[in-house]
Amino acid sequence: MQAAGSFVPMRIEFRMATPVCLSYPFIFFDGLIAHLFWRYREPEEYRCLPSKRVVKKVNELKLPLKRFYFSKDKFIYHASVSIFDVNDAYVATIYKKFCERYLDLNKIKRKKIDRTRSHFKDWSVKLVYIPARKVVFYANGDLDAIERLLQGLPGLGKKTSIGFGAIKSFRVKEIDEDWSIVKDGVAMRSIPVEAAEVYSEAVLMAWKAPYWAKENVALCVPPFALCRLRKSIS
Repeated sequence: MQAAGSFVPMRIEFRMATPVCLSYPFIFFDGLIAHLFWRYREPEEYRCLPSKRVVKKVNELKLPLKRFYFSKDKFIYHASVSIFDVNDAYVATIYKKFCERYLDLNKIKRKKIDRTRSHFKDWSVKLVYIPARKVVFYANGDLDAIERLLQGLPGLGKKTSIGFGAIKSFRVKEIDEDWSIVKDGVAMRSIPVEAAEVYSEAVLMAWKAPYWAKENVALCVPPFALCRLRKSIS
């Protein structure tokens, strides 16, 4: 898949069948597209990507999204964070326990399985979920390419394998105005302060994918804070 094509501002709307589980307040649309783009282009290599180390190739992906350059070699994509139709958030506790059903008794040599430690340890984790029925993103890019990529999206957020974030339908629609970075004077994504002319708030947070990587953290205008961009140098 090529990242070329005419770029247009667009609105992406997901209709959800189940709540969205999150480990972070936002879902970043460029991070989502980067994930799908890499999986489509390099399916075998994608499965071998390390989980705790940034691969240089990932940062070199030419995504089908418009770029806003705020320095010679630094840019952010025209891609917003998630906008949920509700403000409520809840906590669910997920339990993971050893299941004897899948145990091959003929191959087990030990007489007792210790479920208090090591590989077979039982554990629980608390997860935040949002009972959203609609999730909206804004972007500027190749509409057809983005629509094709989203068709391979299994769900939104975390723990989609156990039913969270199931997508009922989605729609990608061209719109007249570009609201992918700033809308009505409000930041729609994390924006490095050096890309902003005026802003009301600044925090340390990631500004590009992968968003879990500490090397991508900088002082940024957070989503939904007042912001006015500098002029792009491109």
